[in-house]
Amino acid sequence: MAGYNRVATPRAYIDLISFNLAHGWSTSSNITVIQDDGSTAVTFDAGQKEDMFDLRPANYAQIAHDTKAFYIQYNTEFTTDTLAESNFLAILGHNFHDADVVFKVQTDDASDMGSPTTISTTGNHTKVINAAADSTADYIDPANNGWTLITWSTQTSNNQYVRITIEDDSGTGSNFDEDPQIGAILYGEYIDFPNAPDLNIQTSVDYDGTRLQTSAGGGTFANSQYFGQPVWAATPPWILSTTAGRETYSFERRYGRMNHSMNFSFMTDSDLFAPNQHHGTPSNWFDSSDLHSQFYNKILGQHNPFLFAIDKDSTTEGDYGLFRLSNSGLNANQVAYRTWNVNFDVTETW
Repeated sequence: MAGYNRVATPRAYIDLISFNLAHGWSTSSNITVIQDDGSTAVTFDAGQKEDMFDLRPANYAQIAHDTKAFYIQYNTEFTTDTLAESNFLAILGHNFHDADVVFKVQTDDASDMGSPTTISTTGNHTKVINAAADSTADYIDPANNGWTLITWSTQTSNNQYVRITIEDDSGTGSNFDEDPQIGAILYGEYIDFPNAPDLNIQTSVDYDGTRLQTSAGGGTFANSQYFGQPVWAATPPWILSTTAGRETYSFERRYGRMNHSMNFSFMTDSDLFAPNQHHGTPSNWFDSSDLHSQFYNKILGQHNPFLFAIDKDSTTEGDYGLFRLSNSGLNANQVAYRTWNVNFDVTETW
C-alpha cells in the first residue's frame, strides 16, 4: 500500500508516444481515433485527439456519448520487436465511471488486429490503480473517475500497434452514459531504479505562483497566478471518485508543487550506463536496461514529463505524480572502480 511519502525503490513510467512525437519519429498521423467499424469518424464535443497525448491531464478530449464503441490506435512504426516493447498503460484525467466506460488493450504487428495479444485479459496484466475486471472477458472496468494504471510483463513481440478499444459497459451498440473524457494516455516501458535512495531524502512542497506586494501603508497583498495543478475532467488531480461534480471540490485538492531530491550511492556502471551508447544494436542502447538510455534519454532531459512512483510496488494513488527533472540532465560522480553516485532531483509538473 505505502503512503505517508514512504520512499522505497522508485519507478519511472516513460511514455513511448511522447518520446517518438518529440524527436520526430512519429506524428499525429500515427494515432488513429475511429469508431470500431474502422471507418466512421469519432465526434469530439471538445478538444481533439492530440489533447490525449500532450501529457497535460487537465487538457482533455471529450468524445460524443452517441459515438458508441471506438478505438484509439498507435502505430509505433517499429517493425523490430525490441524497439516496440511495452509494459504499462496509464489513462489520466478520465470520467470512465460516470460514462460507464469499459476498455480493452491489445497489441499486434498488423493494423487490423488480426492476431492480437490481449493485454487486458485477466491474468495478463497487473491492476495497479483503478483497474477492476469487467464481467465481459478481456475488458477493464474502472470503478472510479480519475485515472487508471496497469502493468504487464514486457511485451517483446507482436507489438508494432497498440489499440485501446473503448465502449459502453452495455456493449458496442450502446451509447455512453456521458461523453467520455480523456486527459492523457501514457504507454511504454517503466524502469525501476536499482535500489532505494540514500536516507538523506529531501521532500519539499513549493507554494509557488504567488507574488507579495506591499502597499503605501505597509499592508501586504498577495497576487497568485495559481495555487497548484488545475482540476481534471471529473475529479481533483489524482483523486479517485464516483461522486458527480467532484472536480469542484476545491477544498480536497493538494495545493503546491511537490519536489524530491534523492541520492543513489554506489550504483554500478552497468545500472547507470548503456554498454555502447553509439551502437545500432538495440541491446546496446535503445533496449538496454540502464538509467541513462531508458530514463534520461527517453524523457529527453527536461523536455518530457514522466509518471513517477516513489515506491514501485505502491497501489496508493498519493505515491504517484507527473514530474520533470529539476536540472537539465544526468549528474553522476565516480566514487570507485565502476561505481558511481547519482543525484536525482525531480519537480512536479502540470
